[in-house]
Amino acid sequence: MQDIREQDRRLFIRELLRPGRVVGTALLALFVGWALSGLGGLWMAIGLLPIVFHVNAAWHRSVRARFTHRRFEALWNSVRDRLSRFEEVLTRLRKDQIADLQEMPKTIRAVSHSLYAALRRADIITVEVLETEKGILHQPPTWTPQGNDPQLTELYRIADKNIAEYRQRYAGVMAGVQRAEAQCAVFMTTLDSLRMQLIGHRMAARSPEMSSQEFLEAMSEAKLQLQAIDQALEELDFRQFPTTISVMPPPMPDELQQ
Repeated sequence: MQDIREQDRRLFIRELLRPGRVVGTALLALFVGWALSGLGGLWMAIGLLPIVFHVNAAWHRSVRARFTHRRFEALWNSVRDRLSRFEEVLTRLRKDQIADLQEMPKTIRAVSHSLYAALRRADIITVEVLETEKGILHQPPTWTPQGNDPQLTELYRIADKNIAEYRQRYAGVMAGVQRAEAQCAVFMTTLDSLRMQLIGHRMAARSPEMSSQEFLEAMSEAKLQLQAIDQALEELDFRQFPTTISVMPPPMPDELQQ
């Protein structure tokens, strides 16, 4: 990781010492100090704030610039996303006191650090190779030997052999880059599988569905109860109840006097 740290240091220094931003920060600090000079010793502390902001901004810009190729940055972001999801599931397992895993998370974190270093090196190698080999790999020199001179023919044969050797060496250099990408794919899919396995372990005691046998037995019992209700209703003799209700007229006033 020492080579990666050195690269990060160079990126930070480059962002920190960009002439335009350095001059702007210095002028802003002088202006703030002059405007607040009447506050005594407090103006010096406030005047240093633009410098603090400049250093902080330079650090964040250097972090964003660590990957040159967006492909490797996207791979690392995907790895971080899977790692974050995995950590969240582990936290819930510990919170529910279901399991307290120790070694597996340490191993996974160590592998993620190694993958980060591999992706950074793959990014650096890709940049260096493309800077020097752009336009050559897919457009090698071509020629048509003229004449039947044996020595001329042999020289062109050696040139063709050199092209084949160049392509072989190029493939060897880029093979490490491709393996780093493949390792990221294996890491992410493995974490996906492990995460779902842990979720299943956590949810085993709170399954959302009934067992099939229990469900069918409950449905059969409910059906029998419905049949019993239907049969009881059929056996009831509703003939004893009148189908109409007679309404008696209100009494006349003469009847009330009697």
